[in-house]
Amino acid sequence: MIINKKILLSFFLLLSALHGHQSEQESDRWINVTGTGIVSASPDLAILRMGVLSTAKTAKSATEINNASILKIFDVLEEMGVDEEHYETARFQITPQRQYRKGLPPLVTGYQVSNIIVVRIYDLDRVGEIMQTTVDAGGNNFESLSFALDDNEEYVEEARVRAMEDALNKAEILAGALASKKFPEVKVGLPLTIQELSGSNRPLHARRLMNSDAMMAESVPVQAPSDLSTEVRVQVKFALE
Repeated sequence: MIINKKILLSFFLLLSALHGHQSEQESDRWINVTGTGIVSASPDLAILRMGVLSTAKTAKSATEINNASILKIFDVLEEMGVDEEHYETARFQITPQRQYRKGLPPLVTGYQVSNIIVVRIYDLDRVGEIMQTTVDAGGNNFESLSFALDDNEEYVEEARVRAMEDALNKAEILAGALASKKFPEVKVGLPLTIQELSGSNRPLHARRLMNSDAMMAESVPVQAPSDLSTEVRVQVKFALE
């Protein structure tokens, strides 16, 4: 039997069109959900932002006073066993102090020098002691104290797994609600797209610190949080079968 090539070609084109229409219909059946994964762990690192604020008539004098206090703080940190690699300068700033007068240009009355360092403390039992020692050495500008996980990659990975499990569970609950009503054949299929919504996953617990003038005890009272949470959020688009 001889088959007309034009008829055969038309047949294949028709099958292709039907398949494409079916695939298009299937791709239109989807559900979009957001999953959240949270993992808790005890902090093992304290991050202290502190420094010295000095004021004098000249920038040179203010800087010299500030330098002397900062070097003394470096010395006491070394004496307390804080590794040199665990503290560094975060910001150094010289700011003119101006007096504003009506109808006249501002008058520079002095200079303020600020030197902020960041200290990473791995022995959480000594955080208060180290803070008090830096105060005694001349530290008078305390910005914040934060608690963190030094290496939280394993917690991030676990949070990602939990976030995907949560997304799948939500999709199945929603699909199940449809199946129990008017759409008995609805089931969750393969994920079509996966997007991680969370940015930085490094957990921090920050505390603003009191003015150093109020720190008169032998050791600054510090209570670290018992747990920190690492959170990951994902958005997943599942096909519906």
